[in-house]
Amino acid sequence: MESSSNYLVSIQVKACSVEDVHEFPLQKRFATSKLDSKDHTIVVRDVSGVVEDVGSSVSRLKVGDEVVAVLPLNHNFQISSQLCHVEECFVVEKPASLSWEISACCLSDGLKAYNALHYLAKVRPGDTLLVCNAASSFGIACLQLAASWKVKIYASVADEEEAQLLRTMSLDVDRISSGHQYVRNLISDETGGLGVDVVLDCGVIPNMTNTSGHDWRKPMKHDVISCLAVSGRWVTSQYDLQLDPPDNQILHLKNASICHSFHDSLLLSTYQQHRVMHILRDVLRKADSAQLRPHLMSVLPASDLNASLFPTNHRIVLKL
Repeated sequence: MESSSNYLVSIQVKACSVEDVHEFPLQKRFATSKLDSKDHTIVVRDVSGVVEDVGSSVSRLKVGDEVVAVLPLNHNFQISSQLCHVEECFVVEKPASLSWEISACCLSDGLKAYNALHYLAKVRPGDTLLVCNAASSFGIACLQLAASWKVKIYASVADEEEAQLLRTMSLDVDRISSGHQYVRNLISDETGGLGVDVVLDCGVIPNMTNTSGHDWRKPMKHDVISCLAVSGRWVTSQYDLQLDPPDNQILHLKNASICHSFHDSLLLSTYQQHRVMHILRDVLRKADSAQLRPHLMSVLPASDLNASLFPTNHRIVLKL
């Protein structure tokens, strides 16, 4: 059997993006933390740099190539070493026009958005899409990707401040709901009560009897179901979602479906490597043509990485 080290690519890292997965138990289960803290589990998501060495079975890359790589949650890359060893299947060539920071910022969000919209929701030109929690690096990637496919987009955010942030980005969004508690009324008004083809969330809250004191950082489960059209598709990131019999009945009557989005499984398993490679290449092509740009990006020196930076809607990029 051929050694797995023959497929490794050694990258001299110029920039990397980091994320806190402490609040996501499934991600935390696999994560190799880069910052010791009881309240934070910081992982490196993407790296960009120059190839320093390749294994004997590596065929697509050579020493000196400028590349970008997405790292699985269990990858043990030490930021202080600045040298990352990763399998060839997670590495793609960096377009010359993209900076190290931008290329390291857009890959994971692009992978997650592409998997959710194209492979799970199967969006097509002319579909209607509702993106919840849109004022985040992942949400903006979804908005930009869907716009490039000629999808009609509605966005939902937590408050007016986030809504104003989206408006300043000149994104191709038809309407923005300022407050998740109003999203059902917005979709009903905009679609004449028909609903949307696809709903994409970053988590939902259970149905509640008293919502007066809730901060509405996420939409309510029943509101999401109410926004679905006949034959609609709901793509959720809520790992512990529980559907009550009335919820299932509504989904059944609407001929609707639900998919769970956990893009890290594509990286932790070897089963869908061809899909990962296709997505990474297309994400970088769209970034190179300015169709996909990371608006919410904070670039910092590696020495500034600390727990106080999290939680944040921005993608934190470290310059090495």
